Order: sequence, then C-alpha cells, then structure tokens
Amino acid sequence: MKIISVQIYGFGKWSDASFELNQNLKIIYGNNEAGKTTLRAFIASILFGFATKRTPFEQYCPKDGSKYGGALKVETTDGRFIIERIEGDHGGKVKITEEQTGQIWPESFLEKWLGPVTIELFREVYFFDQDSLQQIGLLEPEELEKSLLSVGISGSQRVFEMQKRFQKKADEVYKPTGRVPVLNKLLKLYNQKKQAIAEMRSKTSIFNEISQDIQEKLESKKSLENQLKKSENKLVKLRKAQSLWPIYIQYQELKAKKTNKTNEAEIDKAGYQELRELVLTLTSEKKMLQLAEDKIESLIQEKQKIESANLDYYNLHEDEFKNVFQLLDNKTGTVQRLDQLTSQLRDLQQERKRLIQRNNWQDDMLRSFSQIDGKHLLFLLEQNNVDESRMVKNESRSGQRSRRNKIVKESKAYPLLLGGSVGLLLLVVFFTVPFFWARGLSLVGLLIVVSWLFVEFFNKPAANKEPLSSTKTNIDEIKEVLADANCKMSYEVLSASRADLQQWFELTDKISTCHTELLDVEEQLTQVKKETIFCEEKLLLSMNIVQRVEQLQAYRRKIAPAIREQQEHLHLINYYENEKKKRLDKITPLTDEMAQKLKIYGTESITDFEAKYAAQNDEAADDIKLESLKQQLDLQIIDVLKTNQDLSEIEQKSEAAAKELENEKRRLSELITFITEKRVRLEQLGQYDKLQMMEQDLTNLQTEIVDQAENWVAFNAIKQWLKRILELSSQNTLPEVIQLAEKYFSRLTNQHFKQILLVKGSLKLVSNEKINYEVGELSRATTEQLYIALRFAFIVKANKRYRLPLMVDDAFVNFDKQRKENMISLLKEISKETQVLCFAVDIEPFCDKVSEEEILTIG
Repeated sequence: MKIISVQIYGFGKWSDASFELNQNLKIIYGNNEAGKTTLRAFIASILFGFATKRTPFEQYCPKDGSKYGGALKVETTDGRFIIERIEGDHGGKVKITEEQTGQIWPESFLEKWLGPVTIELFREVYFFDQDSLQQIGLLEPEELEKSLLSVGISGSQRVFEMQKRFQKKADEVYKPTGRVPVLNKLLKLYNQKKQAIAEMRSKTSIFNEISQDIQEKLESKKSLENQLKKSENKLVKLRKAQSLWPIYIQYQELKAKKTNKTNEAEIDKAGYQELRELVLTLTSEKKMLQLAEDKIESLIQEKQKIESANLDYYNLHEDEFKNVFQLLDNKTGTVQRLDQLTSQLRDLQQERKRLIQRNNWQDDMLRSFSQIDGKHLLFLLEQNNVDESRMVKNESRSGQRSRRNKIVKESKAYPLLLGGSVGLLLLVVFFTVPFFWARGLSLVGLLIVVSWLFVEFFNKPAANKEPLSSTKTNIDEIKEVLADANCKMSYEVLSASRADLQQWFELTDKISTCHTELLDVEEQLTQVKKETIFCEEKLLLSMNIVQRVEQLQAYRRKIAPAIREQQEHLHLINYYENEKKKRLDKITPLTDEMAQKLKIYGTESITDFEAKYAAQNDEAADDIKLESLKQQLDLQIIDVLKTNQDLSEIEQKSEAAAKELENEKRRLSELITFITEKRVRLEQLGQYDKLQMMEQDLTNLQTEIVDQAENWVAFNAIKQWLKRILELSSQNTLPEVIQLAEKYFSRLTNQHFKQILLVKGSLKLVSNEKINYEVGELSRATTEQLYIALRFAFIVKANKRYRLPLMVDDAFVNFDKQRKENMISLLKEISKETQVLCFAVDIEPFCDKVSEEEILTIG
C-alpha cells in the first residue's frame, strides 16, 4: 500500500488541510508544534480506526468544531482507492471508494490490505524514533542480544520484553536461594507447622496410636491422590488423542504424500481466501465457545469452594429459612416491643427493690401489702390528712364566723326590700302593657326576682362543722384494713411512709401491667418458635424467645455474605450460558455455509480442501502445512497415537481409564471416611480440636503452596515457550532477515562490518579484517546501526506480502554527517519497494540528497 495524498476534515490542530505524498520517499519537514506528530497519528487513525474515549489524549478531536475525520488516497494491488473515515462507533465509519469508477467497495478490503497488522503492531514495527534507539543503549549485553534477535524475528522487542517480564514474575514467586519470594516464605512456614503438629501428636499413647493410623491413611490418601492425578492425566491424554485422531491421520497422510504432486483442477486464489476467512471466523467462534464453557466450569468449581456446611444446610431448607426471615421482618415491631418491655420490667423491679431497701420492709410486711387494696388505703390516708388540716383552720376561723353571721342577717333586709319593689313593678307592667313581647319579658324578669328573693331569704350562715368525728372514723377504718391484712405497721409509721407506700403500690401496678403485656407479646411471637422447630437442633436455638430471635438474626447475618456470593456466581453462570448459546447459534449457520462451499469445490471436509489446495503448491508449502499440523500434536500425544492402531482402540483405553479413575475415586472416598471417623475419636479424647485446627491450617497452607507453585511453573513454561518461539523463528525467518540486514549494516558502517552470523542462537559480527565481535563489544553508535539494519530488513521482508509505509520520526539526530548520508542513501534504496515517510525538524541533511518534490514543508 502506498499513500498518494492526505485530506483532513478535522483532526487535532489540522482543519480542512490536504497534503500530497505521491513519492516513494517523502521528507516531511516542520518546526516543533508544526503538526508532524498529528499528521502521523492521522494516517494511522484512518487505516486502523480512531482512538476510543478510554484514551482521550489520542483522539485528536478538532479544536474548531469541524467534522472529525478525513481521507487517504492509496495505491494497492487492486488499484487506487480513497479510504474515508469519519466519527462513529467502533473506531469510526469507513467508506472505500475506487478512484476511477467511483464504486463503493466493502470494508473487508481494508482488512485484506492491512493483513494481520494491528495498530499496536504497526506502531512497534513500521514506526520508530530516537526513543527506540535510546532504549537499546540501556540494555545489558545479554539482554541486548536477545532484544536484537527479537527485532530480527518479529520486527520489535515485544517477544524479548514479554520473556523478561515473565522471568521477573517467576522470581517474585520463587527463587532457590531466596527468602523474600512468596513460595520461599510459605515453604518455611509449612516446615514449622508440620513440626508443631508432630509435637502435638506425641503427647499421649492413645492419641499417638490413632494419629499414627490417621497419618498412615493420610500417606495412603496422598499416594492415591497422586495416582488419581496420573490417572486423570492419562485419561486427558487419551481423550485428547481421541479428539486429535483425525488430525493425526491427516498428519500421517500428508507426511506420506508430501513429495507427491497433484494434477487435479486448480482452486482460484479468491475462492481459497474466502473459504479461509470463513474457517477463521468459525474457529474464532469455537474458541469463544470454549472460553465460555471453561468459564462456566471454573465458576461452578469456585461456587463449590465457597459452599460451607452452614450454606449447605441453608440451601437444603431455603424455603423454610425464607419464611422465618420474612416472619422476623414482619414481627420487627413486636420484637422491639418485647425488648422494650423486658428492659422496662427490669427497671421497675430494680426501682421497687431500692424502695424496699430504703424503708427496710420485710417479706411479711410486703405480703401484707399485697393483700391490701392500695387505692382505698391511700384514699383514707389522704382524707384523714385533709380533715386534720381542716380542723386547724376551723378553730382559727370560729370567732370570725359568728360576727360575720350577724352582719349578714342585718344586711339581708335591704336586698329583700329592693327585690320586692322590682317584683311589684314587673307585675304592674305584665297586667297593663298590651304588647305581647313586653309582657313576656316582664314575666321572665318577675320569675328571676322571685327566685333571687327565695335564695336570699333561706340562705343561712353555715354552722361550724367539727371534722373530729370524721377523722376518728378514718383512723379506725385504716387500722381495720391493716388488721385484716395482718399488717403490723402502726398508723403513725404508716402515715409517715404514706408517699413511699403510694410509690410501692404504683410500682407494683406498673410491674403487673408490664408483665401482663410482656406475656401477650411473647404469645404473639410463639409463631416464630413454631416455624423454627426444624432448625432448633442444628442451630442450638434457645427456648427463650428473645434469645431465639437474636440467634436467628445472627445466623442470618453470618450466611448473608455467602448467599450473596453464591447468587453472584449463579448470575455469572447464567451470563456465560447465554454467551455459549449465542456462539452455538453463530457456529451452526457458519458450519452449513462452509459445507456448501466445500461441496462447490468437490470436497467433503476442510482437510480435503486444504490438501487439494496444498497439492497445487510446491513442496515447501507442504512442509509448512506439515509443520502446522505437527505443532497441534505435541510429542506426548504423538507417542500415545503411535501406540494405537485405530480410533476404537483409543476409545476402549479411554473407557478403561475412566473406570479405573472412578475406582480410585471410590477408594479415596473410603479413605477420607476412615480418616474422618478416627478424627472424631481424637475429638472425644479432648485433644483433637487444637490438632484439627493445626492440620487444617497445614492443609490450607499446602493448597496455597500448590497454587503458588503452579503460578511459578506457568511463568517458567511461558518463558520457555517464548524461548522456543525465538528458536523456531530463528531457524525459519531469521536467516533471510539476517542476510538482508547484513547488506544494510555494511552500508551503514562504511563497509567496516561485512557479515552477520547466527551461531547457536547468538549474533556474531565479522569486520572487514575478519575479526569476530560479540554484540556487547560494539559501540553505542554501531549497536544502533545494527538495530536499524535488522528492523529495516524485517520490514522489507514483511512487505513482500503486506506493503505498508515505513514512518521514521527524527531517529538520526545523534548521527554524524557521514552516517546521516549513509542512512539517507539506505532509505532511498528501501523506498523503491516500500514507501518511506521521514519526519524531521532539520532539513539541511536532506537538501542536496533528495529532490524538491520529495520534501513537504508543513506548519
């Protein structure tokens, strides 16, 4: 692909701008902040898509509000096209238009032109700057050599950096001589706990005997578990061999026929590519299906791990517990009222107790109080107190009352005379006035006057009433009440303690009322006791309703986190089940479509189709296919496949291995039962609790050690896998890259170095004086030139299939004049096959080396 021109609608600082790049080598010159980096980011965004909101600083949204996007005019093997991309979902809306006809082409052609290159791979391989060269200079000699090999193999340092990162993770988990790594600490703690358990087991003879039995069975269990793992591995290999049998047969057939040629009709390239894309899509969907199935299985296993005995019991009685918890929610007010009454009753009883202690009332006195009508007794005492007060007042007022009666009698003559006169006047009005309303008013007034005269005439001064007889009667009645209740308290003491006695009766009434209401509330909560009979024994519920409610609430709080976690796992399982169904719905039509296309070409399977197409290529293509099949069959699976004649034999062995695995699981279950029974016996001896906790801690520690060990093995396996990738790639791809890089390196070093040798995975540099140099012996500048030579060689080789432009951004600012001239000469040579876009802030080195058409000034 060659970029002819750039049209920017709106991107960062650029708005309504266009640039012509119709040269194989284009020097794009501009000062700082001129927009060179924005132009480079625009080209990558049109090809691979705009950055998302997750990386806002890479979006380059227009500052002036113009339309976000633009277009590239490109030249491909299919002709000239305009690739337009504007703002939209999933990296923007893409439109591909053929320049000559104006026909709209599918977006899939952009993927075809880009091939397997992603935006990340494009940035790592097809673009580099001064930072890349500086990173090379910071590496140690051994790391530098690995990094250069990674560049020669993949065009970038990704494989080397991944290998280095996984080595660091492995060292964080375990080092043979380390103390800080996690696994080293766990192993030391394991030995300490194991020694402590051994000391505990040696305390008593019986304990030791049973412990010895348990230990022997544990060793048998461990041996059986190891055998179980071997049987599982054997079964996995057999089943994997069973599933890979068709691939193995294909591998054997292709191996036997790889030197044979075929004369059948050819399959056109477009049809082959179309079917291959369909196969890749189907394989991708199947992988996604497998990922969903693996995730479901993993979630189910995690769900089983989080389940405890309490949660198992809850799940077994889930409906009953839901009813109980719903009942507790409905009875929340009743439970709170029960707590209030209980607290109130306790406070009243304590207050009454303090009152009794203050008055020193004995039990016989309290019994007599309980037989007395408290309200009546207090009424008599109150009445007697009032009468006594009244006696004192009457004695002081008796003299005054006699004089006042005499004055009253004399003063009554004047009102009677006045009232008689008014009555007579009203009587005259009644008989003489002819108006009815006036007669009615006079009649009413006459009645009022007569009534008033009657009251005044018959109202005599009150006689002096002596309360002595009433007071005496109250005292006698009080004593009689005390005698009936067999109360030995005298009247004088009783009268003096009247306030405390009144408080005692009030507290007694309140206690009785509170106790009665408490019984009513407890009666309302009897349903809780009935509904929880099923779990009474399991949860050790109290017969006291208050304690029982508290125990139920505590159990509810205890299992709530586990229930939530279980529900979350169920939700995730349902989600991945839906994902699994979606993948199956996609796989079925894709499989049918692939079967129809295979039938068009007269083949029944993709293997036959591949074989038919492979027969049209030369022997090298057969070797590539054979190597691909070999990678799918690891050495262990091939050994298993070789020992079987046909698929039925593998199936029989697989069934036999499955039966053996079930027998071993059954024996393991019996051992676990025996160990459990013996541990129960130890618990009866009274020493098992501590040992059980120690053994459980040891078991948990073993699990954690196994997990960390698996992590360490995984990190080392990935590191070895990456190393193997480098070795395999160095055997296939690297020699061709080194051959071309050797030519570039010689030019960049003014013919000082003539050869680059690959000896046992290491690079050797041979000078014109036939002296061999290690990578670590090179100077900083020479190392950078070797890096550039390998990088350019890989890009030129990769562009034999996918032609993408090479972008260089001020990568030679530290080179001297001669090296810059050599680099420019090399770029001009590479540009004959690969378009080179060189961004620079200094145009002087290029002025007399390139034409004016090859220089673009921006900013």
